[in-house]
Amino acid sequence: MKNFLTFVLLAVATVANANDRQTIGWSFAISNDSLGDQHDRWQSSSFQLGYFRGRQWEGSAPSQFGELLEYRVRADHLTPEDLALPATTDRRHAGVLSFGVHTHFQRSDWEFTAGGDLVAIGPQTGLLDFQEELHRILGFQIPDLDNFQIEDQFRINLTGEVGRTLDMGDWTMRPFVEVSIGPEDMVRAGVDLSFGNLGRDDLLVRALATGHRVPAVRGSDANGTTFILGFDTAWVADSVYLPENLGYELTSARSRVRAGFHHERAKFDVFYGLAWLEPEFEAQPSGQFVGTLQVGYKF
Repeated sequence: MKNFLTFVLLAVATVANANDRQTIGWSFAISNDSLGDQHDRWQSSSFQLGYFRGRQWEGSAPSQFGELLEYRVRADHLTPEDLALPATTDRRHAGVLSFGVHTHFQRSDWEFTAGGDLVAIGPQTGLLDFQEELHRILGFQIPDLDNFQIEDQFRINLTGEVGRTLDMGDWTMRPFVEVSIGPEDMVRAGVDLSFGNLGRDDLLVRALATGHRVPAVRGSDANGTTFILGFDTAWVADSVYLPENLGYELTSARSRVRAGFHHERAKFDVFYGLAWLEPEFEAQPSGQFVGTLQVGYKF
């Protein structure tokens, strides 16, 4: 599998570099429960950076696989509810770093995203050390989780999403299906609703922690505000973050409900969204609110 993924990624990179490519956009989305319910637990924090290379953007993705590439970096903190004295049944801390390449393309009215990531998990990422130092500087509770972590490991993550945007006049509806094989094996299905004209010509990228689709490649200089609603459910077959051999029992399904807005004025734009995440394992006592924020400026 690793050799196959390496071959695929090299093939995609070769296709991209064989033609005239340019930087056409970027995204940097921060998801954090401090932007939601003001706690520091479970899906605690995440950042997702995307750097996009392709031909000049003309309002829709190209039809060719590999012509538009996203180089993606992600970092996630998965934590128990109590950072100092976690319950033995709560989830263990997992620092997660991933680096990957994804391609966006469109066939007829169907929109596709496909790619792979190399994922590093555990103390080797240094993310718990970073969290401890950041909390010390900010005066927050300092985590004491050195002996309550998911062990070091590397995984390959393969993902694909297909969706279709349906124009309903003043609003759009986009049902989608996503498949992920890697640290968590899952199938996800849902729908995104958008009210307003801003962003219809943009390339939107899903922030994986909350499911919000944030603007990455701008298709026009339109000003205004668009409001977003969304819902999805995932069926998870296996998770290295909640391993069965440590006594975790996955919930039968994970649902997310989200709402947000995207506002653009002159060279400045901002996206903010709030998502309700249902529990991921049976011993998790409740769901949580997590916010996603992205601020951009056109130079």
